[in-house]
Amino acid sequence: MYLHKIKFFFLLKYARLEYIGVSKYNTEEVNLKTMFANRLILTYIVNQFVQVFLFISISYYISSLFCFFALLGTTFLYHFNAKRKYITAKIFILLYLDLIALLAFIYFSHPLLAYYYLPIIVASTMLFNPQEIKYLIIINVISISLMLLEGTAIGAFIPKMYADKNPETSKFIILYGNLSFIIGLIFMYIYYLNLKTKRLINLNKKLKESRMRMKEQSNDQILFSEASSHFLKSPIYIFNAFIDKIENGINENRSYKEMEQYFMLIKNSIDEEEKFINNMFDYNKIILTQAKKTDLKVLEVIKELLEKFKNAKPGFIYEIENYNETLIIRKDPELLEKIIIIIAENAYLYNNNAYKTLKITFENSEQSIKINFTDNGIGINTIYREKIFKPYIRLNTMENIPGTGIGLLKARKAAELINSELILLESSPYGSTFQLTINKHIPKYEN
Repeated sequence: MYLHKIKFFFLLKYARLEYIGVSKYNTEEVNLKTMFANRLILTYIVNQFVQVFLFISISYYISSLFCFFALLGTTFLYHFNAKRKYITAKIFILLYLDLIALLAFIYFSHPLLAYYYLPIIVASTMLFNPQEIKYLIIINVISISLMLLEGTAIGAFIPKMYADKNPETSKFIILYGNLSFIIGLIFMYIYYLNLKTKRLINLNKKLKESRMRMKEQSNDQILFSEASSHFLKSPIYIFNAFIDKIENGINENRSYKEMEQYFMLIKNSIDEEEKFINNMFDYNKIILTQAKKTDLKVLEVIKELLEKFKNAKPGFIYEIENYNETLIIRKDPELLEKIIIIIAENAYLYNNNAYKTLKITFENSEQSIKINFTDNGIGINTIYREKIFKPYIRLNTMENIPGTGIGLLKARKAAELINSELILLESSPYGSTFQLTINKHIPKYEN
């Protein structure tokens, strides 16, 4: 338990260091580069500490102290990143490493120290973005110039404070410092590219899925527009047909009683038009809905909705069987409620019985939850099974039922948005069964 706490503590500290400077206001590229710079310095710190212990092991105490003090300036990188001064952080850390390499050559005068600039050159090519090419060129010119200066005969003119008496002994440590840092940089960059590639693949996948959604929405809008154009023509036809009759009646001095039927037809047409407009807004609202994910207890949601419906509708009865009280799904509550209410309304409206019943049964599996809604209504001919989910299709003969024939279309669209499916499972003159299949697994693009 104690070791677990220590491990958690160090992992938390590492995560905080790695994400210094990462901000939701940055582009993804800037955040990735910032994390890369933070990891670079962490790699450098670990590398320097290893060299400190290696120098101590061969009794090179001054060399170990130099490696230790060389770490102090690296903390400024985190300071600049935290202030979101990313370019300043990159320039500072690379120039600082150049300075440390130069001071190391002046102090130790080891022939292999000139190669300390190679990791700096490699790191600069990884840190700077294409938009920062001028800074990359300046840093590389400085690093390459210092490397050539120390590695050629000109290096003999650089003042030397201390000459390594046993360069063969320390050669391994210096080579380790160079190679381990370069190899670490390469692996880090490969990881960075791999991470970037995965994010691009996910972004491309989301883009394709967004296009598919837009195409579906476009098809929905076209379908809706076609139905709307037909529906809008009806009241215009009625107005034109009966306005002339009313006008003639006025000219003939007919009473309101004699022309009341014409006024009632026009009024009913206006009422239907108003219902259509409300449904149009409601349907479009569903189409454009971004489904939310909330943990829902299915049984509680259904019971609460149907209890309210029962109190508002006399003669409505519901019963629930094969239920699991602890069953939880992660779906949009408003869309799920809309589906249940529409099914309940259809069960109530298209029903000649004194008591209008709705029986709900559950079928639970690893992949999905199937909820069957069985009513005792007038039923629907199975040959019209798919047509009932199209706009303004009313296949019953009950003329006194209000509605515009768009309810089930809204319910099916709402089901699609929560990764579910609504179908007419079976129907007879004694009732119908609608089945809502709720998939438990959320698609990746919804996460």
